[in-house]
Amino acid sequence: MQSHAQPNRSPIVLVGYGDVARRLAHRLTDHELVAIGRHPADCPAGHQGRWQSVTIDLDDEDHLPAEATPQGAIWIYLAPPPRRGQTDTRLAKWMAEASNPPSGLIYISTTGVYGDRGGNWVDESTPPAPAHDRGHRRLNAEGQCQRYAQANQIPACTLRVTGIYACDRLPVDKVRQGTPVPAGPEAPWSNRIHAEDLSDILRLLIDRIETGHPLTGTFNVSDNQPTPTNVTYRQIAAHFGLPQPPEASLATVLEQASPMAREFLSESRRVDASAIQRALGWTPRYPGLAAALADCPRFD
Repeated sequence: MQSHAQPNRSPIVLVGYGDVARRLAHRLTDHELVAIGRHPADCPAGHQGRWQSVTIDLDDEDHLPAEATPQGAIWIYLAPPPRRGQTDTRLAKWMAEASNPPSGLIYISTTGVYGDRGGNWVDESTPPAPAHDRGHRRLNAEGQCQRYAQANQIPACTLRVTGIYACDRLPVDKVRQGTPVPAGPEAPWSNRIHAEDLSDILRLLIDRIETGHPLTGTFNVSDNQPTPTNVTYRQIAAHFGLPQPPEASLATVLEQASPMAREFLSESRRVDASAIQRALGWTPRYPGLAAALADCPRFD
């Protein structure tokens, strides 16, 4: 996915080098890449540009090494906030300690900032209303990014991302274990985006910055095909030849769920992410869960 104009290659700093960052790195073989994480990162196979792995724990680090923020770099910030509180102290430390501001900033947020909407549709005009501290931390981080970008006069784009999935990121174990799901009309809506589609979007946003036409503002990211949670689990079970998950009342499911699962199950909304498709001229590789499951090998 290359722009027609010849881009000026910028160093790319991937803060939070996890699954999505690794997928994106494979699309940036001719860039200087700086991988930031708590553990050393391996250089992607076939990478031709400069590669640096910088090991940092943003909860403990007093000062960022200079190589973490090279001059003129584009920051892709994927690191999660801390697990407690309503502010993202990790992001605050990163921005305060950076040796050089970036030439562009892309922050990966979450649609959790919208809170519970009773299954109604939300788009970028919907006012945020976080229902849990997790959403408050993300909203706080969005504000930090906006203020930092304004102060440093750099383009910034915030992506409010739905549940990221791939063949190896599906709740297959929960289905195999017979974990109950909410029944019928009580089932909250689930929204998702394939990790490859999110990586494609990030690649396009980098191209836009490098060609002098950055996309700025806040955008939802989803495949625009929400499904009730119980339907999602049924599809996964059917594809992998597993027993259909038992259904129970929402109250019963919430009693048995982990604290994080309870947060997700207590929020229901359908996410309209058509704006990012129009802005980038982008179409998902995986326009729904069924299309993605078709690429997932079944069990022997």
